[in-house]
Amino acid sequence: MDSQNSPPTFTENPAPRQTYRLTLRIEGAPGPLEVVSSAAQYDVVNPECLPPPKDNPGGQTSAVPTHDIPLRLQRVSDNEYAGVVHVDGMVDADYHGRGVCRWKLIQAQVQLQAPGAEGGTRFVAKLNGDEVSQGAAKAIHYWKARYPSEPGADSYRDYGQPDLQKVPADQREEFFDIVLTAGEA
Repeated sequence: MDSQNSPPTFTENPAPRQTYRLTLRIEGAPGPLEVVSSAAQYDVVNPECLPPPKDNPGGQTSAVPTHDIPLRLQRVSDNEYAGVVHVDGMVDADYHGRGVCRWKLIQAQVQLQAPGAEGGTRFVAKLNGDEVSQGAAKAIHYWKARYPSEPGADSYRDYGQPDLQKVPADQREEFFDIVLTAGEA
């Protein structure tokens, strides 16, 4: 098969070894939340392994490949979920005949929503790949008024406030937290 005409099939790692337990805890939300989407995102980090686009003979590389692997998070309690994420979730290989393409975990992302709130606010929490491999814990703060939905906005995505100290002290009670923690499994 001509690699210039058809994209290669990238390979997920069948036996990952760099495994981390991901825990998500909801604190002080104005109502129940459930996971509606969760994935680990991987990108190729050395673009020199990619072929030039066939419509660009000037030598520019192709768009950097990205691949999502769904995270399977289990409900542990009303306010906690847990699952695993693999830093080495993709196979580094010579997919284009131009050298080994190296994959890197870019982020582990979870989206939560009020049960039955179709089109409601999606509260998005993520750990960057480096935060996962460092075993980080991170709290993201969300405005309670956006639960279960942002008025006038369908499927609004709320990425939260990473630093509650930037919110005036008298308004901090108006926020709830989603805490993501990574630890070696």
